[in-house]
Amino acid sequence: MTAGRRRITLRTRLVLGNLLLVVTALGVTWTIVAVSGPPLFRRYVEQVRPLPADVLDRAEAAFHVVNLVEVVLAVTIAFLLTVALSVLVTRPIGRAVAAMAAAAGRLSTGDYTARLATHPTIDEFTALATAINSMAGTIQQTEATRRRMLADLAHELRTPLATIDGYLEAIQDGIETADAPTLAILRNQVRKLTALAGDISAISAAEEGRLHLALRPTSLNTVIDDATGALQPAYAAKDVALTVEARAEVQVNGDPVRLEQVITNLLTNALRHTPAAGRVAVELTADTAGAHIRVTDTGVGIPAHHLPHVFERFYRAHPDSHGSGIGLTISRAVITAHAGTITISSAGPGQGTTADITLPR
Repeated sequence: MTAGRRRITLRTRLVLGNLLLVVTALGVTWTIVAVSGPPLFRRYVEQVRPLPADVLDRAEAAFHVVNLVEVVLAVTIAFLLTVALSVLVTRPIGRAVAAMAAAAGRLSTGDYTARLATHPTIDEFTALATAINSMAGTIQQTEATRRRMLADLAHELRTPLATIDGYLEAIQDGIETADAPTLAILRNQVRKLTALAGDISAISAAEEGRLHLALRPTSLNTVIDDATGALQPAYAAKDVALTVEARAEVQVNGDPVRLEQVITNLLTNALRHTPAAGRVAVELTADTAGAHIRVTDTGVGIPAHHLPHVFERFYRAHPDSHGSGIGLTISRAVITAHAGTITISSAGPGQGTTADITLPR
């Protein structure tokens, strides 16, 4: 029933509201003048100079007519001025509201480039426009990340799945046999898929505050030694030097498995982006501010515009790299859960990269 009824716009409501105020004020004024004006006029005249009753009645009637004319004239002028001023005042408000409605409509249809111009005179509309623009920017960035994440996730899944499918088809056609080397390849691809699923689960758990830490007194020296020891063969195979410098035994209250995962992620990234004959150094220090781990490489470096995004999941500063793009995301989640900080810095392409971790002691 009401769906087809034309709704009154905000601008019309404001104009009608102003008119109602003016009419109310003039109505009250007219009532006061009509009720109290003649008696006051009669009393004033009688006090100044007594007049015959018929003369006084005619004077009072004339006074009443003059008042009526003046009130009607005042009502007409006030009405016209109110309409004109209301239209002028509400026009920018109506335009601003219409622009906001249009922007919200574009956002609702998936156009996240919609932006509002700030209002030059109304601070409240400026604040609202700024908030909407900020929201649109956040949604636009989130949507871009989501699309990139889906594309990267599809890429990460496609390679092992294609390998598994290819080998299974070859076995089915009799080209390959299900011998130990073939099964090892298939098992390795399954491990990659399992690791990817585990990483995604770890990210979700971290973002939802469900990341479990088995905290206990932990030697960072041991954590670093275990991580570097496991990766030493890979470093040697690529002819990249890996060195560790620890000036003293440093202990923290942490989860050794998770912390080793972080160091392994950093060292794996460093190896991936450091060419042969390069160097990767791990330095462990401690002071009153906490324990500090620094991983420095002489690799390809990171362009400045990529640095703010390196911790975003599935973000890769180097699109041709073979990483999943979630190692640093997990690392930050783990360090944050330890009440620590992790930063990535680089002087630019070809200048290497430095990762700094600080943990409370």
